[in-house]
Parts: sequence; C-alpha cells; structure tokens
Amino acid sequence: MPPSFELTWETEDRSFAAIEPDAALVARSAEQLRDWYNAHDNASMMEGSGVMSCDDVIEFWRELRASGGRGFLGFVDGRLVGDADLRSIHDGAAEFALMIGPAAEKGRGFGRALASIIHVFAFRELALSRVFVPPRRDNHRVHALNAFLGYERDESAAARAFADGPDSETYSLAAETFRAKHRAAWREVEVRP
Repeated sequence: MPPSFELTWETEDRSFAAIEPDAALVARSAEQLRDWYNAHDNASMMEGSGVMSCDDVIEFWRELRASGGRGFLGFVDGRLVGDADLRSIHDGAAEFALMIGPAAEKGRGFGRALASIIHVFAFRELALSRVFVPPRRDNHRVHALNAFLGYERDESAAARAFADGPDSETYSLAAETFRAKHRAAWREVEVRP
C-alpha cells in the first residue's frame, strides 16, 4: 500500500486540505458521506449510485484503496465539505471525481480549490501525464469546473473507456496544460506524508 498524504493550500482567506484517510477516519466520516452520497442532487449526478449505508461507504473507500486509487476527504477551514479521488490509475493516466456534499457549500469555489489540489498531486507528485473525467451532459457545475481546470472534450478510445453511460461526455486534461494554467496552485500546494 502506498503511503497516505495530506495536501494543503493556504489562500488569502481560506485553508484547504485534502486528506487521504485511513480506515479510522473513513469510519468516523461514513455517516456524513453516506448522507451526501444519498442526497438526491448528488446521487443523480453519480452514475451507478444507489442508496448507500455506512458499511457501503466504508467498503467503497476500502475498494478504492485496494484497487490502487487515491481518495481524499476535502476540508475547508477544518470542516469536511466533500471528497475527491483519482481512480483507474495506469499508464500515466487516471480518472478524476469530486463531490462537494452540502448544497449550501456548492458554488463557493471550494470545488475549484480542492480539485486544483488533487490535480497538483496527480501531475506533480504521481507524475501522471493525463487525467480524464466523464461527467453527465446535464451536470453543469462539473462542466464549469472542468473548463476552469483546463479540460478539453476528448472522444478518443482512451477517454471513452471512462464513460459511465450514454449520458456521459468525456474530457481530458494534460499535465502541461494544468501546470501552465494553475501556476499558483502548482507552486503553493504542500504535500506531506
């Protein structure tokens, strides 16, 4: 198992952290994550999601780690606000997913900051060359986030392999594109084991 990491980024007005949780932190967070995963607005955008129990949440995180994925709990000023992960990591590429859980926290820039942190980790620390996302066509928030990060539409076989279903569009982001567009994050995000 690779070591777990804590990624942090201090901006002028906020403190952001993405923590790769151990089993104990997942268990402590399972009830909150379950509620967010099952919330209609979140579940409707997560392909294949059904009603999850706390045990399902714990199993999801165990399977993510066992498969070589890198999952993170996202915190803003010390408060848990969501999660993000890099999955299907192979051949210098991965799939990215992000969820800001509480409806009241969406649209406040937290997703942009946490996504930037995870992409710094993917490209700078894991040395991935490309990251893919397969959002649903109607997930406008994710499309806006992807545009902010620098993703471009990608209909290649490699990108389409990540599609969750017929309502998914596929996009990819190259390391050099992200680094050029997000120089501050590239310099300022701290990574600690």
